[in-house]
Amino acid sequence: MGKKNKNKKAIKRINNNRILFEKNKIYSLSGFNKSIYGERIKMYNGIYLREWNPRRSKLGAALLKGFDEIPFSEHENVLYLGASTGTTVSHVSDICFKGSIYAVELSYDSFIKLYSLASYRNNIYPLLEDANIPEKYSFFIEKPDIIYQDIAQRNQVQIFNENADYFKCARKAILILKAKAISSNKNEKSILNTALKGIKGFNIKNIIDLKPYDIGNYFIYMER
Repeated sequence: MGKKNKNKKAIKRINNNRILFEKNKIYSLSGFNKSIYGERIKMYNGIYLREWNPRRSKLGAALLKGFDEIPFSEHENVLYLGASTGTTVSHVSDICFKGSIYAVELSYDSFIKLYSLASYRNNIYPLLEDANIPEKYSFFIEKPDIIYQDIAQRNQVQIFNENADYFKCARKAILILKAKAISSNKNEKSILNTALKGIKGFNIKNIIDLKPYDIGNYFIYMER
């Protein structure tokens, strides 16, 4: 009994109990007992907990590095640019389980896996589109509350600005800045500072260097 109580005290719940910390691990509370990318799933008080791998998800890395201004809640709509195969999208889906995640991905190979994920999660809407051209998918997006972007392109700040301008209803945003995708020769801090000056329409609230989980990438949280 003593050991069980000790374990319960070690669990820290945040974000309306949708995200849980246990020592150096993080979990999202889920309604699905199905692994998406090989992550461990366990039961806790009769609910499923999906382990959130910080080396596979930059949002997970930011959370373990102290990001506490978590903008996601159960009813919110998210425009996710650069959804890839759906690793982080799946955890956002766990949290925003009463909202909608509009997941934009250009790579067909990645989209196939993303589509498979969306086939049994009714709050994920996969879009095989180019995030450079928001007018091609804007008609499908229902008033996103949050923009989340994780795109490895040289013009990633421009992509963010164009989507932020198109979807002015989004009051919060997260940009994963991939320094080496912008330039492989310039200093990372110089790239970061230039990028920060180029962001339009949002006030920067937090910047997290994702080392050691992710090298050369920065997590930028913003609000209008």
